Amino acid sequence: MQIKEVTAFLEQRFPLWLQEDFDNCGVQCGDVSQEVTGVLVCFEMSLEIIEEAIAQGANLVISHHPLMLKRGICKIQPTDRVGEMLCKALEHKMVLYSMHTNIDCAQGGGNDVFAEMLGLTETSVLVPQAGHLRKVVVFVPADHADTMRQALAEVGCGKMGNYDRCAYSMSGTGSFRPNAEAKPFIGQALQEEHVEEERVEMIFPAPLLRKVVATIYQNHPYEEPAFDILHLENPSRTEGLGRVGFLPQPMALPEFLKYLQDKMQIKHLRYAGPTDKIIHKVALCGGGGASFIEAAMAAGADAYVTGDVKYHDFFRSNQKMIIADIGHYESESFIKEIIYREIKEKFSTFAVSIAKTEKMNIFYV
Repeated sequence: MQIKEVTAFLEQRFPLWLQEDFDNCGVQCGDVSQEVTGVLVCFEMSLEIIEEAIAQGANLVISHHPLMLKRGICKIQPTDRVGEMLCKALEHKMVLYSMHTNIDCAQGGGNDVFAEMLGLTETSVLVPQAGHLRKVVVFVPADHADTMRQALAEVGCGKMGNYDRCAYSMSGTGSFRPNAEAKPFIGQALQEEHVEEERVEMIFPAPLLRKVVATIYQNHPYEEPAFDILHLENPSRTEGLGRVGFLPQPMALPEFLKYLQDKMQIKHLRYAGPTDKIIHKVALCGGGGASFIEAAMAAGADAYVTGDVKYHDFFRSNQKMIIADIGHYESESFIKEIIYREIKEKFSTFAVSIAKTEKMNIFYV
């Protein structure tokens, strides 16, 4: 089995197009066409992780945090942290691969699991993604409409949440006149034709555009098919950063803080806000989510749980909401288990493990 078969499965489950604009999910380096010998999953790439993979005979290392963001690097030399890791990985013919904001945003990904760990119910997306959807509108003879709908569905059109093959059709009359050089499927040169057609509409993720257009030309009977591609701004109900939901029952602040520590298995956290607050509705975002404080307030959250909150960020709720900083690593470390479980359940022909050498190197006294 080739490495690209593993990454293709992960990208079907957690599509790369879900990543934020600044991010660099997917292959960081290496040849995905080589046969996979083993997989090591980690939170953060490090030289120790790569050496652990070498010792295990694993040639695919999957991390949550990417080794490089889109701002990129200008040179690769073994004289700095990133360069040393890249050189070591390439020397041993390894593939380094990252699943960052694509798994954060995806349904069943990091933020959904975070909400499950806190026992939240009636959950929804805190900051829904928008602008990633397109709609294809294609006009096709009525007796070819089912074929076109099926072909478009097979390349990824018509998926909405837990539903697929979603389409809308409307009957109408199409008209055209072939010129002398045309080779019409229906009609004759220089004679205007009127044909019963269906208008078929289906949504799809923007990165599938080329596949969708190619599918239309491959499956449409006309020499020149008529179709439109529309840009949509519809916010997603299932994909995006952060989640918001309700605790099993309302809690006083001390009880909530203890509950948070127990559920996330942490000893320390920072918080600010009204100490007499009763906590029922909770917003959260794994990693560094301080930029979504206002979104949590707009959602009516009694408390917002995230990491990387700066001093002045704690005052942005104006004493109307509890802000709890449990740490960046602490709010995302479980993503390793998500990746491990997905691969383990799908593939049985190679070993997959979670890195044992990785540990939190930021200490509290």
